[in-house]
Amino acid sequence: MVIPASTRSDDLSTHVRWALATRLVSPAVLARTFALELGQFYDRREFDALARRVRQLYATDDPEHGGTFRTRLDRHLHDRYHQPVAWNVPYSWR
Repeated sequence: MVIPASTRSDDLSTHVRWALATRLVSPAVLARTFALELGQFYDRREFDALARRVRQLYATDDPEHGGTFRTRLDRHLHDRYHQPVAWNVPYSWR
């Protein structure tokens, strides 16, 4: 039996992984990726909550990037005949 080797990223919390992603991936690219993965979420509320968290991570570093992520994600969802994200809901990292 072969046990896969763990990677350094396995030791990082989900919050830290998303923080790194927002520093390495442009808001426009991550928004497109989010829209493509909507179908992977059983509960749309979970998708919206994650989108709000990621938008806040972008906005923490640069408010314009947070706005770009939000605008692009809503546009991609609209293009795929989905409702925009419910942005005005409180959230917290678990």
